[in-house]
Amino acid sequence: MSPKWIFFDLDDTLFDFSAASLISLRRLWLERPEINFVFDSPEAFIDEYHIHNSLMWQLHERGEISADFLKGERFRLTIFPDRKDEIALSISRQLNDRYLRMLGECEALCDGVKELLEYLKGKILIGVLTNGFTEVQYRKIKTNGLDRFIQRMVISDEIGIQKPDPRLFRYAELATGAVPENSVMVGDNPKNDIIGALDSGWKAIYYDRKGKPLDTDTPNLLGKITDIREVARLCEL
Repeated sequence: MSPKWIFFDLDDTLFDFSAASLISLRRLWLERPEINFVFDSPEAFIDEYHIHNSLMWQLHERGEISADFLKGERFRLTIFPDRKDEIALSISRQLNDRYLRMLGECEALCDGVKELLEYLKGKILIGVLTNGFTEVQYRKIKTNGLDRFIQRMVISDEIGIQKPDPRLFRYAELATGAVPENSVMVGDNPKNDIIGALDSGWKAIYYDRKGKPLDTDTPNLLGKITDIREVARLCEL
């Protein structure tokens, strides 16, 4: 098949977001008395944070709240659920800033990523197509040495459109000169990455890291993998 472009999702496809997030949240619990006074263990804090963070991201992806609102509100709901005063809001924003900085500084690549990218370099054009916050996504790429492999970053936060919206895939085509029949999306999210790509006329490879079901049957789905290095074989590179 030999496509011209491969676009990778970033979080939990190239960068092990789940592991890095746990490390950063545990460090935040240790550092900040506002958190460890309320939660007697990092696990209790992390569990509560995930409830509110998941809800905020669902609202954000539907366009119901802004990225700035999400960033502060997920920590306010976790630590100060009954307060909306300026002190609570200010502390929540500080916690978010600290968390994102730690997250961007984590060295946490998914297994096999460096080997795959070393192999692909020079054989194909490599892009990243990701939802997420612009500054943090660039920092992850730099910290983990991925910048030397990647020709183009397309970040939803910069464009104002979230995957799986086909307009983000159209933007990636315009920004790179890619065309659907020669473009492959590799990602771990069945809806945002795979269905989004397929609905946009792209080919796709589902990187199944967490056992999420993918209910689709189309020749444009090149395969489901559990080892990222299998991308090269499926793209016949």
